[in-house]
Amino acid sequence: MRLLRRDSTILKALLLAALCFGADAALAEADAAAVEVLGVCMDGAATADEGEACIGLLSDQCMDQPDGQTTIGMTQCAQSETEAWDVLLNSEYKAARAWTKAADEGETAEPQMFAVRADELLAAQRAWIAFRDANCRAANGIYGSGSMRNIAGSQCKLRMTAKRAIELRMLYNYDR
Repeated sequence: MRLLRRDSTILKALLLAALCFGADAALAEADAAAVEVLGVCMDGAATADEGEACIGLLSDQCMDQPDGQTTIGMTQCAQSETEAWDVLLNSEYKAARAWTKAADEGETAEPQMFAVRADELLAAQRAWIAFRDANCRAANGIYGSGSMRNIAGSQCKLRMTAKRAIELRMLYNYDR
């Protein structure tokens, strides 16, 4: 990833800040430093594959810490990063929604049957949320009452949330 090679000092400083300010416990809200680290990483991604290299950036570092090596620690590390990705996902969705509304308003084809981008995006996002939640409950349920269930469920939600944020950014070529 270009950003990681070019600005690794900045990214390392942001990552250290995120680890110091809340990656060791589950947070009620996403840590601003964690959101910043992932945002900087995504800003340097020109493709979805480069964006996906950002997934796990924080949770992997968190799990390398002594508290992150337990089942609870691994789950909390994934949940903390998921919360940061969720902030980015909401930001990407809002930008994509604004882009689709503007595109719908500018639609000149008659009849206006093509001016449905915003409604389609809304329907897709609602369906995606339902799918993500059901899919991650299934990933969690595979392990029955075993302790791996929490790790599997939290990792599923982390990956799916991050990939959707990246997908929205790449799908809607809107100006930032």
